[in-house]
Amino acid sequence: MANRAFSRLIAMVTPSSGNYFVLFNELATCSVRGAKELARMSAVNDPVAFEQHFQNIRRIESEADEITKTILLSLHKTFITPFDRSEIKDLAMALDDMIDYMEDIPQRAELYGPGEFTPEMSTLGQIAVRATEKIQEAVAMLEDMKNAERILKICQEIGEIEGEADRIMRAGMTRLFAEVSDARALIRAKELYELFEGAVDRCEDAADVIHGVVLERI
Repeated sequence: MANRAFSRLIAMVTPSSGNYFVLFNELATCSVRGAKELARMSAVNDPVAFEQHFQNIRRIESEADEITKTILLSLHKTFITPFDRSEIKDLAMALDDMIDYMEDIPQRAELYGPGEFTPEMSTLGQIAVRATEKIQEAVAMLEDMKNAERILKICQEIGEIEGEADRIMRAGMTRLFAEVSDARALIRAKELYELFEGAVDRCEDAADVIHGVVLERI
């Protein structure tokens, strides 16, 4: 009887650490979905399509917020975690920030009013998809440190993708200042470029957290 009572107590204070990996995977999936909506939105300069993609991104961002809250709240209730609590918080926040940036882009575009997404912005949207898919791949393998070498390689690849995004943004900005003289259009485009590139930067931030988690566990 005493043994059964002790077992129940252990079960209460030792929830499955695998739940964190499920939630991280859900959050990473949200980031891919958001990036794909962003890429579609920036590829077609159509007000109706813009609004539809914007609403889809908003819904995805709300889902991601709920998942992030669940992760952060669980840290106050969980006795055992799969890795350091600060790393769990940092990874959840980094993944959520990626999606926040994706939502910021149509929000800011709508605020400035009519205007098109440039070819470079469309390319940055596609790069965001690639970066989030890499994050999703790394997160999916994070539970098993037998995947450590592959995860670290993915983190390196994400850094290379971020460098590509930097180059595309600079090329777009150079063309912008050479071809556009309207102050409002310049401000609008400059801010959107920074947000597109920022979304990819947040992917690199998430990769940095993942990189640190792996190095601590191997």
